[in-house]
Amino acid sequence: MKAKSKDIILLLGAGASVEAGIPSSPKMIEEIERLLRQRDWEKFRDLYHQIKSAIHYAAGIKGKFGSEVQYNIETLVNTLYELERNEDHPIYPFVAAWNSRLLACAGNNFEHLRSFREKILEALKNWVQLENPKTADYYSGLKPLQRALQFPLKVFSLNYDLCVEGLGEPGFRVETGFSAVGNSPWEWKRFDETSPQAEYPEIYLYKMHGSINWKRDEDGNLICVSHSGNIRPEQMQVIFGRDFKLEAADPYLFYAFEFRRCSLDARLILVVGYGFGDEHINKMLIQAVRSDPSKRLLVIGNIADEPGAKKRRTEISTRLGVAPEAITVLPGTAKGFLGRPDIAEAVMNAMPADNKAEF
Repeated sequence: MKAKSKDIILLLGAGASVEAGIPSSPKMIEEIERLLRQRDWEKFRDLYHQIKSAIHYAAGIKGKFGSEVQYNIETLVNTLYELERNEDHPIYPFVAAWNSRLLACAGNNFEHLRSFREKILEALKNWVQLENPKTADYYSGLKPLQRALQFPLKVFSLNYDLCVEGLGEPGFRVETGFSAVGNSPWEWKRFDETSPQAEYPEIYLYKMHGSINWKRDEDGNLICVSHSGNIRPEQMQVIFGRDFKLEAADPYLFYAFEFRRCSLDARLILVVGYGFGDEHINKMLIQAVRSDPSKRLLVIGNIADEPGAKKRRTEISTRLGVAPEAITVLPGTAKGFLGRPDIAEAVMNAMPADNKAEF
């Protein structure tokens, strides 16, 4: 029995690109703390220490300490973004007074908060651009998987990098919503499989949190540019460090709706490099798994061995509140999994018993 086009979707998290040379969130924090010792960053050092200390203090009030504290690059930038709103924030009328040390570090009208956040976003562009694109060659493992499935593979990525786009070549098209680089605006209809198309792509790529090579033109249209170095930090179209994680505009709203719809339809959700730390994504995964007891999550996430895989399975099950039987965790890394010559067979073996496909 052949798998249907809606049966399998792929969710990519930041861990999928680490082996290509793109730093993880903890590594980005380490890099920021290193940069704060340099001349053009040191003016933000006291502000950084104040923000980090406050985040850990808030967690400590709730009884969370050490590794239990969720402190990462997104937490940091989200905090900067929320504080930067100052008098425009809805809770401002209820704040008796800002912390005196924060006022001393934030500058007039909290200008240092904005400057620090933009400094981090500028660094982000460098962190997620590959010096040598060949380091991401292991992503080419998606090609034999797609060819074995014989239908367009829907890839939902939480990453800003261009690793999946790098797979595009004659005979293997990655649909991103843009007809061309430059002034061609993003169009949702390019993802519409019900409309007649001369040729369907091999991959539909949904970049749920944006991309380093996106920006808005003067008319507000989303466009894709050839080089992200030309995009200023305030122009960057990435949902980075914002607590709500969902823009009430396309393409983000469209992508969120598509992920919800496709995850409900899918029989198997292949998860590569995702740490289950995004509550918005988790809620949709929970809804999808609970809607169909036979649905399966196949998780690849830097697990060394079988005991580690079993432990990780329990952790994911507990976090999502779903039955362990719905989750399969394979030992290994993203690079190792995507480089498997039998990747299609491994995916199909994780399908529910009544839906396993033949090749």
